[in-house]
Amino acid sequence: MQPLAAEYPAWAGYAHLTASLPPPVIRDPAQPLVSIVVPSLNQGRYIGATLQSILSQNYPNLEVWVIDGGSSDETLAVLDTFAGDDRIQIVTGKDAGQADAINRGWARARGSVLAWLNSDDTYLPGAIAAQVSALQSHPGAVAVYASARYIDEQGQALRTVAARPYHPLSLLRLLIPIQPTVFARRAAAGLTGPLDLTMRYALDTAYWVRLIRHGPMLQAPGIVATYRLHAASKTVAQFSGFYREWLQIAEQFFAAHPGLRPARPAVLADIYAAMANLEARNGALGAAVRYAVYALTLAGWRPRLAKTPLALLDRVLGSDVADRIGSWWGQR
Repeated sequence: MQPLAAEYPAWAGYAHLTASLPPPVIRDPAQPLVSIVVPSLNQGRYIGATLQSILSQNYPNLEVWVIDGGSSDETLAVLDTFAGDDRIQIVTGKDAGQADAINRGWARARGSVLAWLNSDDTYLPGAIAAQVSALQSHPGAVAVYASARYIDEQGQALRTVAARPYHPLSLLRLLIPIQPTVFARRAAAGLTGPLDLTMRYALDTAYWVRLIRHGPMLQAPGIVATYRLHAASKTVAQFSGFYREWLQIAEQFFAAHPGLRPARPAVLADIYAAMANLEARNGALGAAVRYAVYALTLAGWRPRLAKTPLALLDRVLGSDVADRIGSWWGQR
């Protein structure tokens, strides 16, 4: 089994990391090896639950690379408690951010199925076996995704985020996939190359848009992962940083796929509608109205805009009506 960066030229920039790797743990040769990267930085409060959710899976062949970028909290002490498990390899030291950490892990991966799980998210029981089985049943798919569950800081369930049917434009509309549910085929990741280091916020969407050049993604049934919402997470604390990257990804996609360019106004309108909803949730009425007007100007009324007044109301009342309606609509 070769590391990814030793096999695929697109990963040559990370090939220097692949010397003298410990052998992966193979307990059932009839099943593929799954390589999971956990990018880590100052998430000591959550990373123990993340790793335990991986190690407690009913899947025999696991290779887990924890790539820590220099945590200064309790992370390293938590990682020490897992050091005796030969399925886990821990790498510490400065990196160039989340995308680079994932690249450093995937470059070392020997598995035929790859994933990354952020250090504040978790897999639900049976997740890995289910997603591997789905990939094996659909050899044309480059990756598989499923539904997820939002949880709070204490791990309490908030709501379900339903997986939607696959379509390339659904990627741009931010409808799919929910990142911790994604398991990708090694060959597709090898050909796609590393994640883009210039992407800080929407690095997953940017990667999926490149990955699907090699084939479609597959929607699988079930809820397979949790996505934690907490004050320090980028999704909660820094959502304005996503806007530029969402729009950049969409514009690059339509430039590369002129046949789909007629859908550009509607897709951009949906992105602006999502931005309006986020600003409304944050109580920024002026920004919410501005982005909603952009959406209307581009493509008229968008169903996603129905959440904007509800999000404003939720901000005032401290409720979550908009999110619950969105979750219900997604499941429908």
